[in-house]
Order: sequence, then C-alpha cells, then structure tokens
Amino acid sequence: MLTELPDVDLSRDPQDNPVLAMAIGGEADYLVTGDRRGLLSLKRVGATRIVTAVEFLKILKKKR
Repeated sequence: MLTELPDVDLSRDPQDNPVLAMAIGGEADYLVTGDRRGLLSLKRVGATRIVTAVEFLKILKKKR
C-alpha cells in the first residue's frame, strides 16, 4: 500500500498524473492502458513501461 506519492506533472491530461504517480511510487514494471492520446504517448515514466493490453499479453507470453 502506498502511503505517499511523488508529485508528478508529466501528462497533458492532469487526471493521468495520479496514475503515473502510483506507477512511479509503486515501482511498477508496467502500466497497462488504452489511453492512446495521454498515457501511451509517454511510452515510459521512470522505470515503468506504458503499454497496451495487447502488448502486455505479448510480453507475458515471452516470459513463459
């Protein structure tokens, strides 16, 4: 459980910034989204790769 989130102002859509803060604060490997104009356009935030569900499934299949 995250108790503190970093301040993030990386997205054109201010509503995306809390999601990005959780990804960074939680040290997520991946952020899966369908938000093509907002989150997906960033491609990466910190160590977190931002991918579509289809891309994530391909990644999971490779790790088998």
